[in-house]
Amino acid sequence: MHPSSHPSRRQRGFTLMMTLVFLVIFLLFAISMASSSMINTKVASNQQYRMEARSVAQQGVEAVMNQAFTLNPIPASSVPIDVTGDGNNDFTAQVAAPICLDSKPVLNRDLSLGDVCRTPTSSSGDLVVGSSGGAAAFSLCSDTQWEIQSSVTDPNNSATSVTVHQGASVRVPVGTPCP
Repeated sequence: MHPSSHPSRRQRGFTLMMTLVFLVIFLLFAISMASSSMINTKVASNQQYRMEARSVAQQGVEAVMNQAFTLNPIPASSVPIDVTGDGNNDFTAQVAAPICLDSKPVLNRDLSLGDVCRTPTSSSGDLVVGSSGGAAAFSLCSDTQWEIQSSVTDPNNSATSVTVHQGASVRVPVGTPCP
């Protein structure tokens, strides 16, 4: 009768089921790839926001270091930064007042010839080295160590916040305040 038509109908049903199973597997694979791609994009953009904020914080530190902060105490301040170059301030760095950590006198022997810090030990203004101890005498300068801190929070609601601590060694005239 029709013995050959019955197994082929059964085989078509199995092929349909296998096709549907593979279709579901490929669909799940495509969804996971799209999700992974979106996560990678978010991670990359967060790294970009963080690096941009770090650069802005460093620019805030450099703005303070370009001033005579050792001679004129600078209070905590806000430094506006234009990153894109369009004339509008994109970020604001909050820079803390520089803190003097240490001050050490400099010996004459540690200075190069002709340095303005050298203390003359003779009437001619020359540094006399020898039994007078001129090289072991303190010079007119001190080496100071400063800490400058700058913080930036990304205004684009990315929740990126960066704080940069910068150390600075500055040679200053003796008598410059260093609390």
